[in-house]
Amino acid sequence: MIINKRLNDKELLKHIYKAAFEYSKLVENSFLLVAKNRSSEYFWFQCRFEKKNFMHLFGIDSKTLNANEFYNRCKRYNEGKGDGITIQDCSPSRNHSRSTVNEKSSCCADILKLKDAKYMKVGLKDKISQYVDFTYGYGNIATLGFKNIKDTSFPVTLIPRTIDEFISEKYTIIFIFKKQIKEEKYVECIYEIKKGLLGELYNELSDELRTYFEK
Repeated sequence: MIINKRLNDKELLKHIYKAAFEYSKLVENSFLLVAKNRSSEYFWFQCRFEKKNFMHLFGIDSKTLNANEFYNRCKRYNEGKGDGITIQDCSPSRNHSRSTVNEKSSCCADILKLKDAKYMKVGLKDKISQYVDFTYGYGNIATLGFKNIKDTSFPVTLIPRTIDEFISEKYTIIFIFKKQIKEEKYVECIYEIKKGLLGELYNELSDELRTYFEK
């Protein structure tokens, strides 16, 4: 993962389209991230990725497109069906600059690759920070922050800074489950940190955690 504050217009749009490609694998789905710390304590949270969340991860507040339109144009461009977005559609939001938009965009695609979770840590944000108040975060040299609403969480910020600045207790992601939003239970485990680990640990998982999925 490379964080770059110096991107020209063409490079910035390229990174946004690359992130949109990765985001299209997540959008309209729910994920259950299960993690474990060195003391063998478990931590988990659910997250959902919706079209309207995509644009804001870059620190962009477009003056020409709403959030859904911004994502849809990027997705259609990747499918070869449209002209995509322009640099005029990428105005920095309040308290952001072009440099911070560049930094976020340069690492966004990588941090959205959930199946590379072995390189990430996950945890509850518990350190005082000047940044946006997110509930949970995962990441490594960059941090994706989620805001909890009722029983699930949504991505609200991408911060190009190490997750160590925001959490005091890190948990390594060991499982990721996926389901369509309309499905009640998680029936697909898309990632195990070690093959066969879910079967090994299933009986020691708490009843509360097991209610989310079926073996």
